[in-house]
Amino acid sequence: MPYRRGLRQFFPANHAPTTAIRVATAALAVALSVTGCGVSIGVPSQAPQAGGATQAAPAPSASAPTATNSAGPGSSATPSAAGPTMEPTAAVWKIYTDPGKNISFELPQDWTTQLVPGTNPAALHVEVRDQDGTLTATLQTHITGLGGACQPGAMRRYTVLSSIPLAIPSTSTGTTTVDPRFVYRLIQGATHFYASYGITDRAGGQDGRACLVYNTVTSDKLGIYMFGDVLQFTSAPDGSPGLQAFTTITEAQAHMRSTSYRNVERMVTSLKVLG
Repeated sequence: MPYRRGLRQFFPANHAPTTAIRVATAALAVALSVTGCGVSIGVPSQAPQAGGATQAAPAPSASAPTATNSAGPGSSATPSAAGPTMEPTAAVWKIYTDPGKNISFELPQDWTTQLVPGTNPAALHVEVRDQDGTLTATLQTHITGLGGACQPGAMRRYTVLSSIPLAIPSTSTGTTTVDPRFVYRLIQGATHFYASYGITDRAGGQDGRACLVYNTVTSDKLGIYMFGDVLQFTSAPDGSPGLQAFTTITEAQAHMRSTSYRNVERMVTSLKVLG
């Protein structure tokens, strides 16, 4: 089981990875891999939601994740076609729409949203919590104050376990730009592999290494915006606050089959920019 640094109980830090992560394909050295997952339509019920309007949302069908890394550091494999059993997603879903009708997304019926006040009236800040009250994702628009650069020797092994293209706007340019997508990514720490999920329109690193990775997309309408667990994560040996930690890559891959991960994946990949 993973821990979420700063949010959940801590995992025993006595099982250190023995070798560096090996990226499964050369394409991951310069860009994100693409996983052909999706969401399907069903029939749900409806419930009111604080901080915005809700309406009925469809229930998804099962989809198996594609992993680019193997059971442990230094090896390379992908799950078999049959694969382990996928846990079910939430049975009933609803749709959240912010008061200004800028965005909408699906979430499980018993999850909650909360609008966080800010100084910029154009900016949106929504926190999503699961049925236990645990913060699972944050959606923000018109983010400012980003910066930072990699210091010499700060790069650490990095890989992408899942990458799902999204139909959301992006105006990013530059050599690291990719089409907008949902990603589930790992960076190697001193004793654990630290995992993060969110949206992005930029490759996180080159040659299988990274040190400062953003879960953000840039557009004219929403400015810099995010929908994921953290705004950014770094190559800090003990991980960045808010990340999940796993002792092996196998554990991170197994988490992708869990109900908690599959609920988050469906929620984030359902994001729509309105208008």
